[in-house]
Amino acid sequence: MEKGIVSNASSLIFLAKLDVLKLAKNMFSRIFIPKEVLDEIFEKNKAENSLIQREVGGFLVVNAVQNVKDFPIDVGERAAISLCLEKNIKKFLSDDKRARNYARNLDIEVIGVLGILLWNLQANKINKKECLDLVNKLIEKGYYMSSDLYSELLTLINSTEN
Repeated sequence: MEKGIVSNASSLIFLAKLDVLKLAKNMFSRIFIPKEVLDEIFEKNKAENSLIQREVGGFLVVNAVQNVKDFPIDVGERAAISLCLEKNIKKFLSDDKRARNYARNLDIEVIGVLGILLWNLQANKINKKECLDLVNKLIEKGYYMSSDLYSELLTLINSTEN
C-alpha cells in the first residue's frame, strides 16, 4: 500500500459518485487535499458529498497550502499540485488533462480514477465484470472518455488475469 497521495476535486467526486472510495483505500493510506479542493467539492450540494464528508479527518486529510503556485490551471488543481510540492508527495490523483501534464512536468506521478479501478482489478480486489460495470457507470455519471481510450481500457480489462 502506498503512503499517501494528493487529490483534486473531480477524482474524489467521481469515486464518491461510484461509491468506491474503498478502492482508493486499497491503494493509499491517506488522501491529502488542500482546503481549496474541499471548498470546490462542497460548493454544490450533491448526494456524493456525504460520502466524502464522512472521510474528512480520517482517510481524507485536509491541509492548508502555504504557497499556491501560479500555474494556468483551475484553483483546486493549482493548490493540489502546490501541496504535492510543499509536502514532497510524489503522487497526484487527477483526471484533469492539463493538471496531469503540469504535475508530470514537475516529476509528480499521476493516477486517475481509471488507474485506481485497474489497480484493484490487477490486485484481485474486483473482478473483470465489476471493473467494466464501474467504467460504464463512470461514463453514465458524466466522466468523459474518448472511444479510443474506452477501447484501450476494454483490452486492458480483458487481458488481465483475474
